[in-house]
Amino acid sequence: MIEENIVQTILKTYEKNQKIVNIFKKNNFLKKENPFNKEEKIINPIFPEKKQNLTFSGVDSGFVNKQFNFANLVILKEAGCVFNYKDSKLLKVKYFPKTYNLPKPYLTTSSLEIEEVLWNTSLLRLRKEISLSKEIIENTQKLDFSLLDGSIIPQYLSKPSKDSKLYKTYFDLLSLYISLYNLCKEKKIYLVGCIEDSRGDRFFNFLKNNFIKEEINYSLSDYFFVFSLLSKNQRTCVFKYSDNLKEHPILKDFPEDIYENLYVCYLKLSEDDYPLRIEFIYFKEFGLSLKEYTEVIVSNVSSISSFNKRYVYPSPLIEADLQSRLKIQEIDVIVRDILEKTRKVGFRLPRRESRIF
Repeated sequence: MIEENIVQTILKTYEKNQKIVNIFKKNNFLKKENPFNKEEKIINPIFPEKKQNLTFSGVDSGFVNKQFNFANLVILKEAGCVFNYKDSKLLKVKYFPKTYNLPKPYLTTSSLEIEEVLWNTSLLRLRKEISLSKEIIENTQKLDFSLLDGSIIPQYLSKPSKDSKLYKTYFDLLSLYISLYNLCKEKKIYLVGCIEDSRGDRFFNFLKNNFIKEEINYSLSDYFFVFSLLSKNQRTCVFKYSDNLKEHPILKDFPEDIYENLYVCYLKLSEDDYPLRIEFIYFKEFGLSLKEYTEVIVSNVSSISSFNKRYVYPSPLIEADLQSRLKIQEIDVIVRDILEKTRKVGFRLPRRESRIF
């Protein structure tokens, strides 16, 4: 009975959501101008590159936290790959730092609070991923796209409080991000963040506040909303990352020329999967208008993201994810080795992880 109530609640919520979407569908967004870029419409067609001949890099990492009696251990494995395409066929793949990457342990003292352990893990993971992205760019003769798994900026959950001992580490990470942006700008590489899952509702609220006359005291996630509003091979217009860039908890820590040129859009490439959210920095130095710049990114990212209609995601990032996944055996080997060498000084797992029954 409880399960049936849950099912009915979900179905009723879906019906209500569809009624909201139908209000939006009354507007012809294919002809309405985008206030963030007047050269394009609110909804635009996608034309995936039919003859792909570019080179893409993808970076990801896998990690696990292990708590000991007087220290915390982060086991992390970052991995990157470069895909070279020729006539839309994958010609060559190169792996970074090498074909098989071993996970590495990183120790922090137990003086960190629980939230600081989470900050530390996030900061460490992002530092490794961004550093690897830079390494790939610096060691690849010709690279056209640098793809990040996740947002193009750190998320607010990664930002320590001002009184945390990790606060300086956070700003060191921002400097690393800025150096990656500058490197991509210098080498004319398109830098794109691809988000697998998002709970944002910024696009929904943008349309509601600017185009809808009816009063809607309701919010939909962008993923559901865009999926219901768009047809296959359509995308949303580009829009700014935040309504208030100067007050955003992360963006306000970046230079103005970065946060003023940070854009987002959603691509619907399949009827069987949610839209792909992409984020990018618009580099005017490439000599393209914002619309031209957007179309280059959309057409090329689309062409390498649609091989599976139920899982729309760029292939280099899928491969980087597979290469960076931690295996249970890898974790056990590291933990066991550390315990064997430090047991004499009382280093051990918490009691809940060392039960004998």
